[in-house]
Amino acid sequence: MKHLASFCLLVFVAWSSTAQQFMTRSGNVGFFSATPIENIEAHNHQMSGLLDASNGGFAFQVQMRGFHFEKALMEEHFNENYVESETYPKATFQGEIAAWNKAWNDGKTHQVVANGTFDIHGVNAPKDVEGTLQWNGKSWVLSATFDLTLAEYNIVIPAVVKDNIAPQVEVTVNATLDPR
Repeated sequence: MKHLASFCLLVFVAWSSTAQQFMTRSGNVGFFSATPIENIEAHNHQMSGLLDASNGGFAFQVQMRGFHFEKALMEEHFNENYVESETYPKATFQGEIAAWNKAWNDGKTHQVVANGTFDIHGVNAPKDVEGTLQWNGKSWVLSATFDLTLAEYNIVIPAVVKDNIAPQVEVTVNATLDPR
């Protein structure tokens, strides 16, 4: 009986420690570069992420080869010349949601700020990202739009195409994180 009680306590502790973790493997990340010459847009539906609802900690990861473009040549140049996907296969963002409040699970959409560190193209840089977070009764739904400056991450645009690619791109993120 003593072993059964210990086992039940162990199962409960293990369940409760993971019950506040939420994850996705199908989040969406897109970016948009607007110039007078052309617009460039790419989408990636393979973002994975984890949110710890006990404290607002998070970690997200995107495989760089998961970005798809309208033109195959753009995708090839993106992977080979700009983000160098062979050398830097993923981008990450990890940190915590500022002023995390467990009471946000009220079904309302809340404005939040994610304070974290981006690791893109081998460069770690702190970044605060404003977005929204909503509890839908079973999952956390997040959305954000922000700008990234390419030079900040040592992504060099060759002079021959510098007028075709904006030095700053708009990034959009949408994800639903389900219980882990």
